[in-house]
Amino acid sequence: FPYTTLFRSCNSMYLINMPLYITRELGLEEKLAGLLMGTAAALEIPFMLLAGYYTRRFGKRPMMLLAVLAGVGFYAGLVTLSSQGALIALQLLNAIFIGIVAGIGMSYFQDLMPGRAGVATTLFANSIRTGSIMAGAIAGTVAELWSFHGVFMVAAALALMALAACWRVPNV
Repeated sequence: FPYTTLFRSCNSMYLINMPLYITRELGLEEKLAGLLMGTAAALEIPFMLLAGYYTRRFGKRPMMLLAVLAGVGFYAGLVTLSSQGALIALQLLNAIFIGIVAGIGMSYFQDLMPGRAGVATTLFANSIRTGSIMAGAIAGTVAELWSFHGVFMVAAALALMALAACWRVPNV
């Protein structure tokens, strides 16, 4: 399931890069980084709960597609917007992305591998680790060779790739 590794890479690249981008490239206050992370974290919990509720109505695949689409919107916004207000508003898309994936991601994996819940859980957990490892290497290289803003361009491209890959996963 490469899409999970891709969107975990995007998320980790954001967490690695965002404070440096805000302070060094945008020249905004350091406390904004904490405000952005806190806003996203506060919004993620309701979206985790809503994901469980709406999954019963619409299914896991549509909810995962919605999550990755929100991620694409989030990273596209990071590439195009730079004001403090816009960055705070973008956290809504970030929360939808993370909240849905965190809320139903593992059970979706398990549904895709019936009778192999342990394997599915391990694959899901390993995709998180693999995405984080990839993110460190990608973010460091892109920031060094290009810019912190460039890291978000790469993350947006990876999010689009994740959406394309997620689209190909069957509905179960």
